[in-house]
Amino acid sequence: MEADSPAVQALNRRIDELMRQHAALLTHLQQDQRRTRHLARSVWRIEEEARRRIARELHDGVGQNLVALMRQLDAIASRLPQAAGEGRTGLRRARDLVQTTLDDTRSLSRLLRPQILDDLGLEAALRWLARSVDGVQVELSLPAKMPALDDEISTLLFRVTQEALSNALRHSGASRIVIGIRPSGQSLRMDIRDDGRGCDIAVALAAGRDSQGSGLGGMRDRVDLFDGKLDLQSVPGKGFNVCIELPLHNAARSQP
Repeated sequence: MEADSPAVQALNRRIDELMRQHAALLTHLQQDQRRTRHLARSVWRIEEEARRRIARELHDGVGQNLVALMRQLDAIASRLPQAAGEGRTGLRRARDLVQTTLDDTRSLSRLLRPQILDDLGLEAALRWLARSVDGVQVELSLPAKMPALDDEISTLLFRVTQEALSNALRHSGASRIVIGIRPSGQSLRMDIRDDGRGCDIAVALAAGRDSQGSGLGGMRDRVDLFDGKLDLQSVPGKGFNVCIELPLHNAARSQP
């Protein structure tokens, strides 16, 4: 067989070199993606820990101080003579203001990080979340035994559910929302489906990028951090479905 000409040999060497450079570049890109994902997960973890600390301080610190203040106001009111009607009225108004502040503080604490998620786990937190929604029927379809989930996965699923419920309440006009979890081997699927007016997915994602919409893009980014997949399904006029699939290879503990 006739040998390749020098020009062809040079071209082949050049192609081989380009292929090696391409392979090296691809390896670097994959490493950069892993580092970026690791960094993003670290930032997300730090954010949730900060939320946890602030929520605890609001509940256990500020909240307890407000309770103590109400008791002090009650004690002062009980010692006033019956003739001090104006003083009693002022104390009652002050107590009402403290009670309102206490209620707001507890609500803010739960929004930042519901204590039930840390104390009792995802299932209890989802049941609490479903009960806390007003004006819409929220149904849960959970397995008889929840799979083993680590804290980060539990937090991720809770946050996505929280965001999906908020979107449904603000945008969909839904009367019924169903939250379902179905484990399968080493993976887990969660569906959050409403019977609202639905939307154009592309338009909703674009609005989210412009900070004017539902934040669906941010939801997808958070799921991607844990090697999961987020599938959004909707037809205008026929409801909206958020579907999440997550691997459970890094699960670390069982839910209570």
